[in-house]
Amino acid sequence: MSKTNNLPKHIAQMVEKNNLVLAIKELAAERNISMSEAKTIIDDYEQHLKQKQAKKVQAISDKQHSTSKAKTIKANTRQVNQNRLISSVDNRLDNMGYQKPMIPYWMKRLLIILLVCCILIILFYWKFVK
Repeated sequence: MSKTNNLPKHIAQMVEKNNLVLAIKELAAERNISMSEAKTIIDDYEQHLKQKQAKKVQAISDKQHSTSKAKTIKANTRQVNQNRLISSVDNRLDNMGYQKPMIPYWMKRLLIILLVCCILIILFYWKFVK
């Protein structure tokens, strides 16, 4: 038997695209060997491809797991640092005697925008209805 890497390029492409019947016929015709020998050669090549693919997938998954662990650690430290910052700012404001407003600033802005929109709608309605 020949090496698995010793297939012609066009036959290797046929095997990669799962066109096995045509690849076997083509290999048997080119090398003047029987169909069963061509099938074993192509099966060996296919096994070689699967092993190669499995190694690539394993390498990619190993890289992803190592980076995801690092990201998890970074996210946890960021969360802890953010919680510390928030609690220390809250403590400092409490010590200064600062009281939080009943309505947040963003809600005041939103209410003003809605009020202006309502006034404009009422004005346009009176203008076009009358």
